[in-house]
Amino acid sequence: MGYLKRLALAFLTFVSLAIPLAAQSDDPMVFATVHRPPFADTQGDQITGFSIDLMRAIADQLGREVVFEPNDRFGDMLTSVRAERVDGAIANISITADRERAMDFSQPIFGSGIQILLPKEAALGDQFLSYIGGDALLYVLGAVAFVVLGWFLMRAATGVAGGIIGVVAMVGGFALLLVAAGTITAKITVTALQSDVQTISDLQARIVGTVAGSTSDSFLDQHGIQFQGFGDPDSMLRAFERDEINTVVFDGPILAHYLQTDGAGLARLIDKIYRPENYGILLPAGSALKEDVDLALLQFREDGTYDTILTRWFGNSFLAE
Repeated sequence: MGYLKRLALAFLTFVSLAIPLAAQSDDPMVFATVHRPPFADTQGDQITGFSIDLMRAIADQLGREVVFEPNDRFGDMLTSVRAERVDGAIANISITADRERAMDFSQPIFGSGIQILLPKEAALGDQFLSYIGGDALLYVLGAVAFVVLGWFLMRAATGVAGGIIGVVAMVGGFALLLVAAGTITAKITVTALQSDVQTISDLQARIVGTVAGSTSDSFLDQHGIQFQGFGDPDSMLRAFERDEINTVVFDGPILAHYLQTDGAGLARLIDKIYRPENYGILLPAGSALKEDVDLALLQFREDGTYDTILTRWFGNSFLAE
């Protein structure tokens, strides 16, 4: 009889533990995100993006539902994960040592890196018009006036004095032409130096902007580059369009997406990656989801699901060869 009581008690204990666990597994996973197209676009009727589609596929693989919690700021999203208010976060979250110390990351979901965005070079005709503006234009007009005046005086002069004055006027005109040529040459040299960035130190002469608190922020700080910090990529890129900054340092894929959309014809992206980075799915420290998420990602790499989602958002640009 005692044996049956113990068996019944064990059974009831098992049931009392199993029911909450089952209920918990049926609850939707809550993942924080932030507006970072093309990885996460939270401004439409539905939240979309590469990272969002990937997380939905992972949820399907796990037999779970996932809901997304948009955040206004990137830092707020990270704080939600650190405080375990959500099951995780997904967007364009770079895997860093500092974040890894406080939280967990999935295996990488996207290879990224810090790149530099510059204004698009003006057409040759537009550049020439800009070069002859200002002081250079005044020198050219003055030179022409002196040459014409000198020629007229030399032709009209009846004496030696008139001829000398004409010669002096023409010489003065040619001297002004030389000054104008020097001014234009200086402008061309400065423009050439400022139109490209070969090394990080070249940024010292430019007005640089990035997103405050991002990995690009710490990158610029490490190299002693002064910059303007913005709350999000949209405000940073609007400042670039208004010529408040002339250089953007940020995640390459975000900048490449800008060139294909709002920034088409306005900017150019330097090919060099100045600091390679990987994006991952951010999870609270010790999350029980980590193993399942990693296994799902491995499965997606093997069965082509990952490439399908990648191609949907980036074409063939990032497909592994």
